Amino acid sequence: MNYQIVTASPVIVPAAYGNGDAIGGLLEFENVCSPFEPSFKIVSAVLADNAKQSALVRLLLFDRAFTPTADNAAMDPTDADLLFCIGWSGWAAADYTALSDSSVAQKGGDLGAVLAFAGRLVDGGTSLFGQLISYGTPTYVAATDLTIKLLIER
Repeated sequence: MNYQIVTASPVIVPAAYGNGDAIGGLLEFENVCSPFEPSFKIVSAVLADNAKQSALVRLLLFDRAFTPTADNAAMDPTDADLLFCIGWSGWAAADYTALSDSSVAQKGGDLGAVLAFAGRLVDGGTSLFGQLISYGTPTYVAATDLTIKLLIER
C-alpha cells in the first residue's frame, strides 16, 4: 500500500458564518491518485482550526472541478455540479481536541472513528475537489484559520 497526505486550506473572510454557509471557495487536493489509476481511499481526515471554533463542519467532495459557492453565502452548488459530488466527510464537536488557542478534529485513523471513504476520480484526473459547509455559527478571525489534511491510500 502507498500512503500520502494531501492538504488544502480555504481562503476565508474573517467573519461569522451562518448555518449552511460555504466556508471559503474551491478546495483542490492535488495528486490524490495517478492519471492511469484514478481510484483512492481516504483513510483519515484532519481539520486544524486555528480559531478554536470547534464547529460542526462538512466537506463536500467532487471528482472534478466545479463552480464553488461564494464564501459565507448559503451553500448552493448547481444541479449540474452536484452530479459530480462523490461524497462528504464531516467533523462534529466530539471529534475535536481543544488546545490552548486552537483545536484539531479527526475522522478515521483510530478504532473509534472509521472513515475509509473509497472513491474514483474522472478519467485522467489526479485532484480531488471540495468545499466546506458550516453547520453551526463559527466566527473565524484570520483568512488562514482552517486547514484540511487527508491521508490517502492508493
